[in-house]
Amino acid sequence: MTNDGAQQQPIELSSSEQAEFNRQLEVLEFGTLEITPRNEFDLMLKKSIKEGIPLRVKCGIDPTSSDVHLGHTVQYRKMRQFQDLGHIGVVIIGDYTASIGDPSGKDESRPPLSKADIELNARTYMDQIYTVLDKERTELFHQTEWFEETSLRDVLGWASQTTIAKLLGHETFRNRLDQGNSLALNELFYPVLQGIDSVYVKADVELGGSDQRFNVLMGRDYQKLENQRPQVAMLLPLLTGTCGSQKMSKSLGNYIGIYDEPFDKFGKIMSIPDDIMIEYYQYLGNLNQDEFFKVKKNIADGQLHPNEAKKQLASHIVSFFHGQEEGQNMREKFESVFKNKNVPDDVLEFEYTRGATLVDTVVNAGIFVSKGEVRRLIKQNAVGIVNGKKINDIAFLLDEGLSGKVVKFGKRKFVKLV
Repeated sequence: MTNDGAQQQPIELSSSEQAEFNRQLEVLEFGTLEITPRNEFDLMLKKSIKEGIPLRVKCGIDPTSSDVHLGHTVQYRKMRQFQDLGHIGVVIIGDYTASIGDPSGKDESRPPLSKADIELNARTYMDQIYTVLDKERTELFHQTEWFEETSLRDVLGWASQTTIAKLLGHETFRNRLDQGNSLALNELFYPVLQGIDSVYVKADVELGGSDQRFNVLMGRDYQKLENQRPQVAMLLPLLTGTCGSQKMSKSLGNYIGIYDEPFDKFGKIMSIPDDIMIEYYQYLGNLNQDEFFKVKKNIADGQLHPNEAKKQLASHIVSFFHGQEEGQNMREKFESVFKNKNVPDDVLEFEYTRGATLVDTVVNAGIFVSKGEVRRLIKQNAVGIVNGKKINDIAFLLDEGLSGKVVKFGKRKFVKLV
């Protein structure tokens, strides 16, 4: 499809087509911060319904770590809504942009990732993303499919189609320079590469977080230059992390991972401040508009106590990823452990070596990923023997007297030593 003037002509819909347009628009608008340009999206959606041709809805993700967290799923849940309405989801694994690191919101350059790190991180990405998306209506691409054979002539050609003045209009770039911080030349290419992606996959709509506005709109520029119909930007909020103040991020430790155990998911949801619970309901609760506003009203007028609302939310999110029975089981387990202060019935048992340190033991057993994580919990006075003393020595040794004892790490992790 080209970006000629015909696209701007009004599209007449039959009454049934208009009803379908209204239905889709209501679903897609809900929870969306911005649709730009809005008039083009309306025309695009009407044309799709009129001609029976699905929209191609793009969203990229950079494999900068091995985990996908619930903050990432906000955009993919919107993509799933498009899919359920008959459209095509287009996922791009940013194996080139990951080597740069998305500069949006960053006040310094990110150390580049190696090709091996990127490939390792990307290996399980789609397994995680497919917990949200309909695999049958998803097209998957890696940037290497078009950038691997890129020549210097190609790069210079793309660079000639934008200006330094435009790139420095990127708020992050401008702030970096204003604050006297470094700005590497390769970082200027991040929005360029993201824009070129849209040309290769012929995107109609690109989903992005609110911090991605500049990058997404670059796709429109490059599509126009290739005489394609320019994509529409659909921007969604950045999910607040469990801390309640900053966006969800693995580096900040305030995230809930798709691969987190069900009990950890439930407990992390229960730990969020009450004032962000409605945000989680809207973007993770998988509720339609009427259901969401009913929950919001019931909490506001006191019909639904915040603690009960949070339990329902946590159970729903666990059910989404692990099944309804597991969602109910985790609620019962949580209430047993934290209300009645019991040890879980399915507590992990581990045969330990007498004389070994606690830190080495739980890391070598794979109970924790890093020694630093365990040491941090000990220093925070968050490790102790159930019905016994706290452990505040990072060099704590395990002796025979601990056999049969249960050690609690933080609020939700229990290990029985045998």
